[in-house]
Amino acid sequence: MQDKDLVCTLTAADYRDRETAWLKLGNYLNASADVPGGLSFFFAPTRGLKDSLRELVRLESECCAWMTFVTSESPEGIRLLITANGDDGERAVRETFAPLRALR
Repeated sequence: MQDKDLVCTLTAADYRDRETAWLKLGNYLNASADVPGGLSFFFAPTRGLKDSLRELVRLESECCAWMTFVTSESPEGIRLLITANGDDGERAVRETFAPLRALR
């Protein structure tokens, strides 16, 4: 994937709003880890979290189509895997979600 493919269509104000929404979910973040292609986040089982994550993933998929989002649930909580192709994609995922990761 070339750098030109790594495009986010959000305005600066919308980007700040989106980041704020992700950081609110950080209250339920138990762990994060590097994975090939990006990051993995582990959230505590919390009422309403699944719907909030689903909506944010939907929104992110619209503005940053180069990212792949996969969620899975277990009694221990929700895992969110965010990846992208290539070294540039992996780096972009890690940079984009660094503020969320810094909470843990």
